[in-house]
Amino acid sequence: MTYSLAAFRRWMRRLAAAGSLVLVAGAAAAQMPVSATPAPENSSARAYGSGWTCDAGFRETGQECAAITLPENAYFSGGSYGSGWECHYGYRREAGGCGLIPVPEHAFLDSSGTRWQCERGYIQAGNLCAPVKVPKNGYLTSSSYGSGWACERGYRALGDKCAPIALPANAYLTNSGSGTGWTCDRGYRVRGDICEKVELPEFAHLNSSGDGWQCNRPYRQAGARCIAP
Repeated sequence: MTYSLAAFRRWMRRLAAAGSLVLVAGAAAAQMPVSATPAPENSSARAYGSGWTCDAGFRETGQECAAITLPENAYFSGGSYGSGWECHYGYRREAGGCGLIPVPEHAFLDSSGTRWQCERGYIQAGNLCAPVKVPKNGYLTSSSYGSGWACERGYRALGDKCAPIALPANAYLTNSGSGTGWTCDRGYRVRGDICEKVELPEFAHLNSSGDGWQCNRPYRQAGARCIAP
């Protein structure tokens, strides 16, 4: 059988049109969701992405949004997971609710509203705030823990007192309230309760801390000497 060129061209156009319809139908089928889970009651579509989130006052329980039971002295936290509520300032979670935080005399709630601390001049003693007993040559600190006091410069704490610091020659007072309360001048090092002079060997200099020495370049240390490489 002989076909004309015009008939052949008509047949090719019909074949191309049929292929385009198949492609369009396939793309449309691919875009259709296989199954869509409807959003539960008391929920809203997420602002970004897909899915849903529970409305304020509700929390996610499986595929549902259950109403949150709000205890007294609590507020909705806005989260759709967990309990969904938090206690007011000055209250803390107790037995599924919010209990008042007892604040003793001479104390105040801290910024979190969940703890208290003693006023200056008082230290925590169990569930109370006891007055700080400042010894002679001491002063109050801002801490409500520990002793609540520190010694003035030139003194150090010994038990419940401030004892004067015995300063050896070639030493100076430090700002530390612990230890000896002093350190040696540069070029000296601590030896017991005195400051001993650092003896520099030939071709050496004081180290950065000033209580020892190291060899000049290019010399290297060999015992108590600096020798050429």
